[in-house]
Amino acid sequence: MKTIYLETLGCSKNQVDSEKMLYLLEEAGYLITDDPENAQIIIINTCGFIKSAKEEAIETILNLTEYKLDGQCEKIIVAGCLAQRYAEEIKKEIPEVDIVFGVGNISQVLEAVEGEKQTIIPDYQPDHLTKRKILGYPGTGYLRISDGCSNFCSYCSIPLIRGHLRSREIYEILEELQFMMSQDLSEIIIIAQDSANYGQDIHHKAMLGELISQIDAVLPDNIWLRVLYLHPEHLTDAILDHMKKARHFLPYFDLPFQSASDKILKSMGRKKAAHYYLNLIKKIRDKFENPVFRSSFIVGYPGETEGDFQQTLDFLNQAKLDWVGAFPYSKEENTQAAHLKKQVSKKVKEKRYNQLLDLTESITTQSLNRFIGTQQKVLIEEPVEGSDLYLGRFWGQAPEVDGLTVVDAFNAKPGTFIQTTIKKLNGKDFYAAE
Repeated sequence: MKTIYLETLGCSKNQVDSEKMLYLLEEAGYLITDDPENAQIIIINTCGFIKSAKEEAIETILNLTEYKLDGQCEKIIVAGCLAQRYAEEIKKEIPEVDIVFGVGNISQVLEAVEGEKQTIIPDYQPDHLTKRKILGYPGTGYLRISDGCSNFCSYCSIPLIRGHLRSREIYEILEELQFMMSQDLSEIIIIAQDSANYGQDIHHKAMLGELISQIDAVLPDNIWLRVLYLHPEHLTDAILDHMKKARHFLPYFDLPFQSASDKILKSMGRKKAAHYYLNLIKKIRDKFENPVFRSSFIVGYPGETEGDFQQTLDFLNQAKLDWVGAFPYSKEENTQAAHLKKQVSKKVKEKRYNQLLDLTESITTQSLNRFIGTQQKVLIEEPVEGSDLYLGRFWGQAPEVDGLTVVDAFNAKPGTFIQTTIKKLNGKDFYAAE
């Protein structure tokens, strides 16, 4: 059978798509390689969320088409979000691409590999696949509970790419979880475009709490359960109660606030004001012991004044969030915000972006100091070559987006936990020792 190389770009949701594609391809008898030079078929699973992601995807496609020009590669397939949204443009501008394969139904990847059809944009369907070739660092696996989003935030292209919210049935999620647990994982991370909204489309109510309870009941001892991408307006008291009772749940709250100007929040499509978010943070801090918070903010949204931006800075000083990501506003076609007047200049966006990061870096340092001197389990991810050091994460660090914990240990094993003492903080990274 032919050999396939798959390049994955973008977020953890895209990674899960790649994992399921690889499983299906291996089951069909294809050989998977980590080296594009050895591949007869190359698949690029792209991101198309914002301008920078599109640019990275196009650059990656152009680089990998060189293998086709050299004669080794027979077929180039562009998959994922960029393919879903810009199928015709990709085929027109990059003729080396043989097939464009969208995101609606990953199980059709075999049709893309084996067929002759040049463009495959499947209908949006719930994900029924429960087996995957798990990628990423040892010990960690992502469990996607839904796809698509029905929030329709004014700045966001996700509903245009991924469609409306499509929640998976709990029994299918638990079946996939059982498969994942056969892979010797130490951390399960629940993901979706909006995890807190899980179940609204099929049960007409939020079901994340019930799902967490059922997952918690079947997980073995000594395993972490983390939940990412929680829309703050959908995180109900009932969900928090289920989280509190779940013995595996990590009190790590990923809440994308995006702004703290009530005017901007309303324009974005949010229904709550900034004081609601502050009250939510307080409620979580009162309910959970020493929770960790991550959030993201958009700077330079259309119409954002210096006063609006200052309200976001004031919010950050009050909220004392542990981890913060920021993004200059990206004008995405066919979104509501793209048609708004008073677009903010690139220079102003960059200035506000740097100013926000400067503030949040100092807040992060102050906040993380509370862990120095504490004993923490660290999930080891990889050794540092030529030393007795290992890179890993304690429970307050999510993969890829937060800092790391550097561990001085003897013969630690990637994918497993090690008990350490946090000794010091270097920037956003901890140093710990057995």
